[in-house]
Amino acid sequence: MTDSPVSKALAVLRTLAEKENVGVSVIAKATSLNVSTVHRLLQQMTDDNMVAYDPHLRTYSIGTAAVRFATQVLASGSPIGRVRPIIVTLANELAETCAFTIYEPKTFSKIVTIVEHGPQPLGYAFEIGSRDGIHAGASGTPIAAFLPDDEIEKMLQLPLERLTEFTIVDPDALRRKFRLIRKNGYAMSRGERIPGAGVGIGAPVFNRYGRVIGSVVVTIPAFRWKKERLPKVVKLVRQAAEKASAVGDPSLSRGIQS
Repeated sequence: MTDSPVSKALAVLRTLAEKENVGVSVIAKATSLNVSTVHRLLQQMTDDNMVAYDPHLRTYSIGTAAVRFATQVLASGSPIGRVRPIIVTLANELAETCAFTIYEPKTFSKIVTIVEHGPQPLGYAFEIGSRDGIHAGASGTPIAAFLPDDEIEKMLQLPLERLTEFTIVDPDALRRKFRLIRKNGYAMSRGERIPGAGVGIGAPVFNRYGRVIGSVVVTIPAFRWKKERLPKVVKLVRQAAEKASAVGDPSLSRGIQS
């Protein structure tokens, strides 16, 4: 964390989003900030309604202004809000859990922003707001594969976490995988992030300048997966990713074939 007040305030808000109704000492421990700094930030954000204070319990929680901000970000008119119907449709068409992620370049990671569950009683549970590296899984590798080559090389120089026995961390093997994903237009994984998680199929999402900004992904438990499903699943996931890419810019086209 930097020493900027903004970074410290955001750290406090992130803690409150994860730990509802907590005291100053808990927040200070979670953010590695001293108690006096946390107390000052809380007072300032309480004045702005970003944070709410309960004088009886002496605890803090997310305030109405922060909730309003989050609602506006996720509203139907926002970029994420406009993508949501696409993910809802995909989840219904495939009857499986589908998600939309956005790419965070500084950390070579992606964040889950939308999750929609199909009608099946059992499925993979994405967690909204979770952050993972893009070197593994069907939601991460479609992003990594379509990064500029110099950024891929920069990522491959970093320590890559081996999450399961199926996680690929060898740079040469990852380069080969990324080339295949570029060629096919989608990624497929089996247990790269979570042991026994089943099959994941994902496709990249681009902005109007052709820059990869995220992914659309579906996960299918191993007991429901049949290879005969692959053509249909790939087609629908790629179509959804293309629609997500075009949201807000109808003229955008990456040439993803349906």
